[in-house]
Amino acid sequence: MSIAIGAVSYTLDGAAEASGIGRTTLERARDAGDLICHYVGRKPVIRAVDLDEWVQSLPTEKESA
Repeated sequence: MSIAIGAVSYTLDGAAEASGIGRTTLERARDAGDLICHYVGRKPVIRAVDLDEWVQSLPTEKESA
């Protein structure tokens, strides 16, 4: 019997695909220090739990114009 395990971490492209949030938005969040990245050499990797926590921290109401 095998147990399916979800992704532990994502590349920026993988995180964008998994979350439905654009790569540029994720990069801006990373650069602002809002989204935690770890690095494999120079390659940023986002833990699935960190991505989930960041998404949960986003506003629940849309911004007014």
